[in-house]
Amino acid sequence: MAKINPDELCPCESGLLFKNCHQLKIKTPIQPAITHKIKLKIIPEPDPNTRSVFIYNGEGTTVFRGYETGIEMNCGHCSSPLISGLNSNSVSNIVIRCKACGKFNEVQ
Repeated sequence: MAKINPDELCPCESGLLFKNCHQLKIKTPIQPAITHKIKLKIIPEPDPNTRSVFIYNGEGTTVFRGYETGIEMNCGHCSSPLISGLNSNSVSNIVIRCKACGKFNEVQ
């Protein structure tokens, strides 16, 4: 989806600038403060085609981010955040390779 410039006319065709019309109605998700940290279990690199392994190459170390809870799941080796803001039962039975240290973390 294209980002709308606040000084452009609103796409709803009201004749108002976007900042004076619908921009105020767009919700920005707010992540709760981290209140509970879970240290993930380090495992050896899984054999090919035996587990779902997530290798994240984006910015930072957090692979999955949600806005549900204050739970953070951290690398069992270097404590970098890998999963943040999701219920522990929302993500399970996967392996995440930590971008910071390269260790494989099991999410049960």
